[in-house]
Amino acid sequence: MKKPFYGWVIVGVSFLIGVTEVGVFQNILSIFMKPMTQDFGWSRAAVTGAIAVGSICGGLVSPFVGPILDRYGPRLVAFLGIVFFSLGLFALMFIRHLWQLYLFFGMGRMIAYGVLGLVVTVSVSNWFVRRRGRALGITWIGERVGSALLPVMITFLILAYGWRMAWGVLGVVVFLMSGLPAVLFLRRRPEDMGLLPDGAVSIPDGKKPDGSLTTETRTEAAIVEDAEPAWTRPQATRTRAFWTLTLLTCLIPFLQGGINFHIYPFLTDQGISQKTAVLVISTIAAFGAPGSVIWGMLADRVRIQSLLAINVFGSGLVFLLLYWTVGFELTDGFRTGIVFVLAALNGMLHGGRNTLVSLIWPAFFGRIGLGSIYSFSIPFKSIANACGPFFAAICFDIFGSYALPFYLFATTYIIVGVISIRTQPPKMPGA
Repeated sequence: MKKPFYGWVIVGVSFLIGVTEVGVFQNILSIFMKPMTQDFGWSRAAVTGAIAVGSICGGLVSPFVGPILDRYGPRLVAFLGIVFFSLGLFALMFIRHLWQLYLFFGMGRMIAYGVLGLVVTVSVSNWFVRRRGRALGITWIGERVGSALLPVMITFLILAYGWRMAWGVLGVVVFLMSGLPAVLFLRRRPEDMGLLPDGAVSIPDGKKPDGSLTTETRTEAAIVEDAEPAWTRPQATRTRAFWTLTLLTCLIPFLQGGINFHIYPFLTDQGISQKTAVLVISTIAAFGAPGSVIWGMLADRVRIQSLLAINVFGSGLVFLLLYWTVGFELTDGFRTGIVFVLAALNGMLHGGRNTLVSLIWPAFFGRIGLGSIYSFSIPFKSIANACGPFFAAICFDIFGSYALPFYLFATTYIIVGVISIRTQPPKMPGA
């Protein structure tokens, strides 16, 4: 009886890492923000700044992490990252000064953004080629599950035991849920275990008695090698495709962060209750889970650039409809129903977009040097991610409305779609 392919174990561990990564996302810090600002007298802008600092630091770290992943694999990198990540969250129990929030939360955000996100994408991409879309789609469900469940857990802990205890429990949960599985089960590539991507090897060790590969295995290996070009970082960064993908990788989080971070205040400003606004955010997270799998499975069959274009076109339309719907003179029940439908569509698109962005990099540059290549784009992405929410906030402070950022973001989504559909994979040097 053939053993289950070990790559699915990698998917399972990466799923758990995705759940715990959410511990330093915007929606988590927003839950802690009110009780912490009440206790210390800090401004909300000062607290929010910890996200930007952590994101930018994560971007600066990632180019050094990528080559390590390619050479040594993700196990030790992920474990050490999760240890410091969880220690940073646990240390937030004891903070007294704003700089301590920036240090400890910023450290956790840096590791989640610059290390663990890279670990997930590179690990799963190394183990799958033909089923990569499905595998990464399942993996990114973890992030959606965390976005739906961790806020509920943290809210309960804050109400029952206070915000300090909530930070401590979150740190322990992060370590137990993902740290131990990472050190026990993560592996670099299937070849290190005598396997091939997607479970192509069907013999015990994949070798003849003289040490050479069997004819059957060599054929399978050749197919995989033909499908996956082996680019290096210097080769990739000299191509137009690399910088086009980097531009897409920057614009998408700029737009996502800029709009998603302000959905809650936008809805409540328009008279929608706080309870309903929270449920809208949970709806977005919940529908992101099936969205990541559906778009991932489609990517195994359809050109990724076309799917990404459809996805971002859809997001631009959804955000325009959301802005118009909330502003219309409609009955409360009818308006709320439309908002929830749009939230579900937003979740489906958002979850799928994360998967598609993770897929397009190995599709263009292969899996062998993926860590080195993809990580080189993350510093640019981190700056864009940090700028999106601040840009929308500045627009609101100046004009007293979210009209400008919403219309601008929707238009930019259309531009991203045009760029996506016109982007072509690079040709290997000498090909």
